[in-house]
Amino acid sequence: MNDEDKKTYNRVSDISVTLITELGTTNMSMREFLKLTKGTVIDLKKPAGESVELYINKKIIGKGEVMVYENNLAVRINEVLDSEAIIQYFKKEAL
Repeated sequence: MNDEDKKTYNRVSDISVTLITELGTTNMSMREFLKLTKGTVIDLKKPAGESVELYINKKIIGKGEVMVYENNLAVRINEVLDSEAIIQYFKKEAL
């Protein structure tokens, strides 16, 4: 890592980010939405056990799998983009 990259890393390493994982999506009409009640199951059109995407500030940064950890839902990270690619993205966003 050259001096410029170190400076960039130091500037972006303390930026607060939001990590989001998306279990799946579905489309429904407002009529269907208004009929939802407690206990309704919504099909997310994604097979159980399939990987989920990880996003930071709406930019995909990797993939993981949903699991149960200490009685909570959690995501085990299986794949992360190259850290240099992530830093370059945030460098552009910060400018």
